[in-house]
Parts: sequence; C-alpha cells; structure tokens
Amino acid sequence: MEVTLAEPAAAHALQAGLAAAGILATLVQAPSGGAHTILFTEGLAATPMTARHWAALAASRSARRPGVQLIFLQTLSADSGLEGLARTLRREWPDVAAACWTLIENISGDVLAGWLAHGAEDLWLSPDGTARRAALGPFIAPRPIPLSAPGLWLVTGGARGVTANCAIEVARQSGGTFLLAGRSAETPWPADVPETADLKSLRGLMASAAVNRGEKPSPAGIDKTARAAIAGLEIRATLAGIRAAGAEAHYLPMDTSDPVSVEAALATIRQRFGAITGLIHGAGVIADRLVEEKTEAEFRRVLATKAEGLFHILARIDRTALRHVGLFSSASAFFGNRGQSDYAMANAILANAGRALQAELPAAQVKVFDWGPWEGGMVDATLASHFKQQGVPLIPLTEGARIFAHELLAGDPADVELVVGTVWSDT
Repeated sequence: MEVTLAEPAAAHALQAGLAAAGILATLVQAPSGGAHTILFTEGLAATPMTARHWAALAASRSARRPGVQLIFLQTLSADSGLEGLARTLRREWPDVAAACWTLIENISGDVLAGWLAHGAEDLWLSPDGTARRAALGPFIAPRPIPLSAPGLWLVTGGARGVTANCAIEVARQSGGTFLLAGRSAETPWPADVPETADLKSLRGLMASAAVNRGEKPSPAGIDKTARAAIAGLEIRATLAGIRAAGAEAHYLPMDTSDPVSVEAALATIRQRFGAITGLIHGAGVIADRLVEEKTEAEFRRVLATKAEGLFHILARIDRTALRHVGLFSSASAFFGNRGQSDYAMANAILANAGRALQAELPAAQVKVFDWGPWEGGMVDATLASHFKQQGVPLIPLTEGARIFAHELLAGDPADVELVVGTVWSDT
C-alpha cells in the first residue's frame, strides 16, 4: 500500500495507524505504479480548493493500472468534491476500483484499515468506525407553495437557456424582483438586420448588410457580433418573460469566476435593491475531456465558474437574509460521467456546499439539483442524439422548470440534494 504525501502530517498518522493494524504502508510523493492500494491525501491538504482537486486528478494518472484500488480522502467540508472524481474514474477506468472517503472528523489509520475491503464504495466515515453511503431515496411530492413576502432573487447564468426557464417559473409562482447576472452584455440588435434566433441565418444577414454598406466583413468578426446580438436578444426575452409572469426583472453583467466582477455587481445590488433573499446559481461551463487528456487550464475554468463562483457570492452577501437557495448541479456529480471529471467535481462541491448552507441556515430552503440532460442548455443536437442512443431521455424545459420551482419553494426541507432525470448509462 502507498499513501501520498500531499498532506504530510495526515500521511504519517495514517501510516502509523495502518501499521498498528498490521498493514505496511509506504509514503510516496507520487504513486509508483506498483502498489495495489493507494490512499490519496491531496483532498486533506490545506491548499486552495481548485488546486487541491487538480492535484488529486493529476496524482491519479500515475496510479492507473488494472486491478489497482484508488481511495481519495477528503474532509467533510463545503468545498470538497472528490467523490465526483472517483465516480468519473469508475466510468472511464472500469478496470480500476476508485472511491472517495469523506472523513467526518480526524480518523486514524486503523479505523480506515477496517474499510479497505470496501474500496470501491464512496463512504462518509466517522471516528467510531461507522460509515454512511450515498443512496437514492424515495421522491416526496412537494407541498402547496406557501404564501411569502416577495423576495429579491439573484440568478447567475439565468438570462439565457435552462436557468432562464426556471427563473421565469419561480417568478410566476412567487413574484418579487429578479436580478439576472451573466457574462454576456445586453447587446442591442443591429438596426439594419431582421431579428432571428438562428445563428447561421444571422451571420448571413449581417454579412449581406455589411456588404451593402460597402464594408468587407471578416467571418470571425461577423460570428462574434452575431453571437453577441443573439445573447442580447435572449436576455431581453428572459426579462420580458419574468415581467409577464408578474415579477420585476433587471440584468447586470457579472462573471462569477472573477471576484472583482462579483464584488462590483453585488455592491450595485446592495445600493439599489438591498439584501438578497433568494439565490439561484446556474452559471457553469463544460470542457469535456478524458482524465488522461484533461488540461489544468480547462480544469480551472470549469471549477472557477461553478464552484469558485458560488463561494465568491456567498462570501460577499448577507447569508442570514437568504430564504431560498437553488444550486444547479449535474447527475455527473452523483453518478460520474466520462469526460467530465472536472464538471463532476465542481458539482459535487455544490452538493456539499448546499448541505453546509442548510446546516448554517436551517430556516432557509436549500436545494441542490443534480440534473440529467435537458432539452436545450448545454445539450446541442449532437449530444441529444448521443443521449438518445444511450436511452437517456432529455428533461423537457417546461417540466424541468416546474420541478425546480416547486421543489425550491415548497419541497421537503430535509431533501437537500435531488437527482432529477435518468441514471447515466454505463456505455
């Protein structure tokens, strides 16, 4: 057995505890490739969240060989998500037994030794040697939506796509004021071009209009301008949808991955509107690539938008004012998914952050939605065809938005993490 030295104090303590249980463990800077079982302490290190998770992924690469048992250790904290890595490795490396063990408190090596035979299971381990496992529970239908004072909602990534549909439905059910925040500018539509939501058609129309003006447009410039115009069109459509639902709506630029941008936007909100009472965090990006091919730049971009972005917001608002928190996670966090190790980890972090928030704010309604694939959003025609071939149905926009609004506003408060959709295929 090998134990990585990413967190030296923990590694030495584990080595001593394992020795007391009769198990010889070698401390290594990186897996040698010759051990049958490897305990990774990267998740225990006192390093920033994204660096900690990248270190675990990078270390796993040198450990892969048929039959090896990889066990990632992490503390029970809001910014831990290595279960997403373990679950994805089980998809990508079927000849490897990968698991994540979440340590509820400091746990000795001899306690861990008793669970080594369960290495392929994700466990939450207590100092007394007992363990909990993640499992799907029964669905409990939400109650009627209670009447409440209109809230002030911040919706990240909510001006376009799936999150926009959910925000409109929440507005219809609850009223209030909705502040949509996104990276895109609310670009006005070009005056000499008819409106269309089809990017290809718009590029052609804009190119023709430029030629008629005597200009020589570049394809790259036309594409950039067309995408910005469609983004602006979608933003205005979402604002109109929220207003038609009976709520107030505003848009402001904010890049969740940039703490300076977040602070500037939240300062404006505090000055103009007051304390945020509802948070819907739907911002996210994907950069799908297998673990062996994943780059650190891609990894950091994925975690920055979704996981770091959430903490950027929570650190800069009055959390005690929150009555509702809805976090857009993914089924990849719960089941793993090929090519999405970073996305699975980012969303697993959201699940742990949601549980921490619920404990901190017991009177608030906190929900983490592990969505399956939607019609629209990040699922284009190619992905939709892929899911169809796997027998995975897509979540209809209207139905998904209804589920989101009802669970967030009237679901069982005890159900923090919700898996919505169909289990990922093993293929």
